Amino acid sequence: MSKMNKTINLYEARKNGTFQVASIPNVGLLQSIGLRTGSKVAVQHRFGLGGPVLLRVEDSFAVAIGKDVAKQISVREVVAP
Repeated sequence: MSKMNKTINLYEARKNGTFQVASIPNVGLLQSIGLRTGSKVAVQHRFGLGGPVLLRVEDSFAVAIGKDVAKQISVREVVAP
């Protein structure tokens, strides 16, 4: 069983970490790409100077999320036992 850490926003999430979404803003596009409460994401890259966060959703596909939206998405890091 995996252990969950405290909630942080997606923009603060560390690169190469795996996270479970705790909450998302009411933005229909996020749900249409499979980003929902409980889904797992892996942060692949965070672009500098306020750029987007590139993440892999549910081990499936990569998508870039803008900084403003990423800051509204709460996640918890999934840590192996």
